[in-house]
Amino acid sequence: MGILSANEPFIISASVIILGYLLKRLDVLEENDGEVLAKVALNITLPSIILLNLPGVPIESSNVLLPFFGLILPGFVVLLGLFFFRKLPRTDKGLSMMSSSGYNIGLFAIPMVMGLYGSAGIARFALFDIGNAFAIFGLSWYLAWYYSPIRKKGSISIRAVFRMFFGSIPFVAYILAVVMNLIGIRLEGTLMRFIEVPAAMNRGVSLLALGILLRFKFPKGTWRAILPPLVLRYSFGIVAGALVLLLLPVSLENKITISAAMILPVGLAVIPFAVKWGYDRDSAAAILNVGIPVSFILFWLVWAAGNHLAALNS
Repeated sequence: MGILSANEPFIISASVIILGYLLKRLDVLEENDGEVLAKVALNITLPSIILLNLPGVPIESSNVLLPFFGLILPGFVVLLGLFFFRKLPRTDKGLSMMSSSGYNIGLFAIPMVMGLYGSAGIARFALFDIGNAFAIFGLSWYLAWYYSPIRKKGSISIRAVFRMFFGSIPFVAYILAVVMNLIGIRLEGTLMRFIEVPAAMNRGVSLLALGILLRFKFPKGTWRAILPPLVLRYSFGIVAGALVLLLLPVSLENKITISAAMILPVGLAVIPFAVKWGYDRDSAAAILNVGIPVSFILFWLVWAAGNHLAALNS
């Protein structure tokens, strides 16, 4: 009973994901419904949970480095990708490069973090995700554009880049929540109770969306395109995550945050980036799909390792 209680957040999360997948398989829901739920989660329930939790959690000096890690780690994976993907055809290289940068914090990590670590955990992952947002909307987008099979000559519009950042509701919510934290403003009264309604929906909506989006049958030749970025992402995440847990001189909470983030699936933005810049949508979606169960297991292991280290230090 003790083991079940300790692992309850993961068991419940896995059950909701499986429920979403079964509802799709039984034709109760369609994959398009999963995409709609993902949009609801990213644009409504996730910003709500950020605005509800982040302003009231003290940001310690050690946490200030988390946005830096959120940006520099995806950049390091991309640098490795320049070497490991150098012999791939240009289009496959582009898909692999843009899929190597960025982590799925909002849709994948936040729902489980809330159940495991509460508001303090949300705050740490939110700070990491600020840097991660720059990696996704800056680095991944640039790589998708640079290697695009349909790209025309010319440079990137700075206006388009700003529009992409500040058109992202979660990114704006992160910035607003950090500002509120720094100047001591918290949601109160009717506004707080209003925000609590969509915030309470975040875990269920996000996990159902992940389950509905799960797919295990891909067109012929898809594995050839998706294995390179998956192998690089998870090889780096496992090795670097272990080194962070064992050697990085920061608090255990931050070690867990960084290590767990490095084994998350690719961000959902890889799919619209693929569509916009002429890559195969099914291959981009497959990279996310395969990553969901792999990351779930690895996230569980990081959590268990963190608990073990906490017990050793107590």
